[in-house]
Amino acid sequence: MFDFKFDWKEELEIGIPRIDVQHKELFHIVRDMEQLLITRCIGVSNQQLIDVVRQLREFVSYHFYEEEQLMNEYDYSLKEAHIKSHNKMNEMVLAIDLPKLGEMPFDELKKIKDNTQDWIFEHMFNADKHMALEIIQKMQQQ
Repeated sequence: MFDFKFDWKEELEIGIPRIDVQHKELFHIVRDMEQLLITRCIGVSNQQLIDVVRQLREFVSYHFYEEEQLMNEYDYSLKEAHIKSHNKMNEMVLAIDLPKLGEMPFDELKKIKDNTQDWIFEHMFNADKHMALEIIQKMQQQ
């Protein structure tokens, strides 16, 4: 696993403003994780850990709903595969073991960050960009 600095850059945008705003929020959440990891979670409180997990869970819930509504609205051709990817991430986020995170915050938070980062590269930079191209084209035809 390589390190990736979670600073948003304009070239990361997919071209659908409401989705881009949400993706920026995901980067903010992961950046919060990075900040805790930089300090090796020394002095981190259980509340800080819970807040990061809560933010990630809330993001996944509303962001996936938004994207899936958009895919339905524009009859996205690869909707089923896209939703499967959403489900995979949702399962990972829901499976976060909070007691274990409290016991071993650095190790567990690193796993969460790495899994989220992998998903971002697999999904956001590929599947979401493909989805956006098709949907933008359909928007322009209306």
